[in-house]
Amino acid sequence: MSGRSGIVDLLCRMVGRDIVAVTEARHWYDDTRGGDEESLIHFWLHSRGNAPLEVHGRGDDIFLEFSEPYAGYDMGEFGQTRVEPAAAPDLLAHLPGHRLLDAALIYNKMAVASVSGILLRFDHDDLAIASVGDEWVLRRKTIAPEFAPYLTTGDWLRQSPGTAG
Repeated sequence: MSGRSGIVDLLCRMVGRDIVAVTEARHWYDDTRGGDEESLIHFWLHSRGNAPLEVHGRGDDIFLEFSEPYAGYDMGEFGQTRVEPAAAPDLLAHLPGHRLLDAALIYNKMAVASVSGILLRFDHDDLAIASVGDEWVLRRKTIAPEFAPYLTTGDWLRQSPGTAG
């Protein structure tokens, strides 16, 4: 689901829930994968009471929908996509066992109607997730400083303590 209202609706259905697992789709080539951000294709946040929330990016936009993870697949000479539980040291591997307390939207400053990412507040940390130029940007606490000229963070959906921006 794209668009501000659809993303807000889905995030509101996740806030207050414990993340019990994270599944990632990652690109592998010759039995190796790139780093945390460069190999990530899609990911799913699993919580009790909801279908998994799929997060995927395209260009400078982020899309969310409740859907089950798909099966991995072979791409011949171009490698393969593996769909597996998130594993350390990747940032997403640190989410299971923690409660999502709040969320804020991250907007592209050039097209404010465009939702480029989400800032998630957990009981242990904040995690900024954005799609910029068809690449993932994942960072603890807030958007990376090098993206500050292009991205801005909106208000917390539930107005948890602290500022989202």
